[in-house]
Amino acid sequence: METKMFNNYGVNAATYSDYMLLIAPPDEVIEMVRKYKLSSARMIGNFDSMHSKAHISVTGQYRQMPVTMRQKLDNYQRFVGRLKSIELRIAGFAYFSHGRSGFTIYAKIELNTEVNKWFAHLKRIFGDRQGITPHITIAKNIPPHAFKMLWPEFAMREYAETFTPDKLTVLCRPTININDDNWVHFKELHFSK
Repeated sequence: METKMFNNYGVNAATYSDYMLLIAPPDEVIEMVRKYKLSSARMIGNFDSMHSKAHISVTGQYRQMPVTMRQKLDNYQRFVGRLKSIELRIAGFAYFSHGRSGFTIYAKIELNTEVNKWFAHLKRIFGDRQGITPHITIAKNIPPHAFKMLWPEFAMREYAETFTPDKLTVLCRPTININDDNWVHFKELHFSK
């Protein structure tokens, strides 16, 4: 297999990957979100994340060597394995505003004290200090005119579903896009039962 070198330091682009750790909801949620994405596309046309599978992003680890990442994930598993999974509830829809440039419509995870503490604990395990709102993206970074057409449809809809995740899924892709930038399955980290 041919590897490509880049920059003056002889770094092999094929040796670095980006990793995304996420919670995959059950199949019925994945299917419902897929339908929401398709109906949104019929109204506003194509958009970012239109074909991405429903998930809750937990954290990312970027520009890592796979051997180093495997060691990190073995260490993370010790802590994740002590964390009991909790019930998560989808409770309708909400949106993020990206200033004047766009909006993201998402299925809202109901946040209470227990859920907030659980996600904060997960973030601490990975050393992630970013504050994020757990959510399942429907339409990502759509322009204001598309949001004005689409949001009234979601504002009126009710969607409620509960599920208890049993693991985190780790996906990876090359840091430098050599041939493909699709995320692929790398590993799973299981919660305590």
